[in-house]
Amino acid sequence: MVSTSNDGIMTEYLVKYGALKTSARERPTDLLETLYITERFRAGDDLKSARACYDHSVWNGVSAAEIDRRLVDLEAFMMQLARDRAAMWGLRT
Repeated sequence: MVSTSNDGIMTEYLVKYGALKTSARERPTDLLETLYITERFRAGDDLKSARACYDHSVWNGVSAAEIDRRLVDLEAFMMQLARDRAAMWGLRT
């Protein structure tokens, strides 16, 4: 099922992020998409349209150092989001 609410879409990306982190295969394009969508979520944007309009060209001109910094922030955010969702769903962490 494809979610259409921002929370539902963000949950999908949380699961996708977990899969990316545990995968033996690196998938940088998926990681950058997840970073983009997460940043849009944190900015309060509509994720349905952000996901529909996403193009990898948004990263043109962004330095590797800046992307690395943002990926570190993504890691921290996703860890907290996972804890928050687990608590909301009544799961033990």
